[in-house]
Amino acid sequence: MTSRPPGSPLGLRLRPMTPADGVVVTDLFTALEAADRTEERYVLADVLEELDNPMTGPEDWVLAEVDGEVVATSRLLPRAPEADSLAVGIDGGVHPDHRRRGIGQVLLGHMVERARAHVAERGSDLRPVVTAAAPSDQPGVPELYAAHGLHPHRWTFVMAADLATPPQDVALPEGYALSTWEDVDHEELRAAHNVAFVGHPGWSPWSQEMWRQWISESRSFRPALSLLLRAPDGGIAAYVQANEYDAVAEQTDRRETYLVKVGTLPDHRRRGLADVLLRRALRLHAAAGCERSGLDVDSENPSGALAVYERVGFSVTRRWTDYLLQDPAHP
Repeated sequence: MTSRPPGSPLGLRLRPMTPADGVVVTDLFTALEAADRTEERYVLADVLEELDNPMTGPEDWVLAEVDGEVVATSRLLPRAPEADSLAVGIDGGVHPDHRRRGIGQVLLGHMVERARAHVAERGSDLRPVVTAAAPSDQPGVPELYAAHGLHPHRWTFVMAADLATPPQDVALPEGYALSTWEDVDHEELRAAHNVAFVGHPGWSPWSQEMWRQWISESRSFRPALSLLLRAPDGGIAAYVQANEYDAVAEQTDRRETYLVKVGTLPDHRRRGLADVLLRRALRLHAAAGCERSGLDVDSENPSGALAVYERVGFSVTRRWTDYLLQDPAHP
């Protein structure tokens, strides 16, 4: 695919991204972060790792060029099927120097159609659930998304904790055992995570492919900084999974962790396990030389997670809006 969509600005072409575009896309992501303050930072190795996603194909990561210059990018972030539906996120942006020219309109319209096609290719009986997200205070985004049927659905709070003064330690509940994620059985962890989050907003199960791509084989995953709490019977009771991004250290001159997954299994809730694990994790990260830790939490999280995070030192730094496609073809 290399094409000029109907009605697009003169000189605009859309084409698939290839590994040869890695440096250009890394630079584009850096420009987007600086303009929109997303705190989503990339080095080249991150971009190439995410391009090599077994759940997507060449048509699912697209670049927009104007007269041969890459000015925008967008990609699909599919999940695993859940019952009769398949959720697909749309991610991307237009370089700050090329905004207000209709490029985003063309690119987003193309990606909405591509998301529908991606789902149809994986099963004619699957209903597409198309989503997107952006900082709630980013100008122009609500209007852009609304023009393509994407409307505010939920909100996500981005939170951060300063590790200069880590939280006080607390004792482990009797009978529970603490360990890191080093030498763990990732299939056991994946199964536990899929149990822990059933019924949460926007939940869909994590497949083996997803887990390998984004967790166990991710270059940013830090098993020695991730914690696991086992119950007296040996089963997983709660867990905290941490990433550390090279791009943050390179671009900000500080080490920072991100708590990608925080979960407690249903049979072990209301025992303060998340509080214990979070405190232990933040103290571990501070001792390892990290200065800050971050996470995000859904505004409709039914477990009261926001208050738990605030108690151990996290505070809200920004709100993101989650958009959902209101698709009359798939009500």
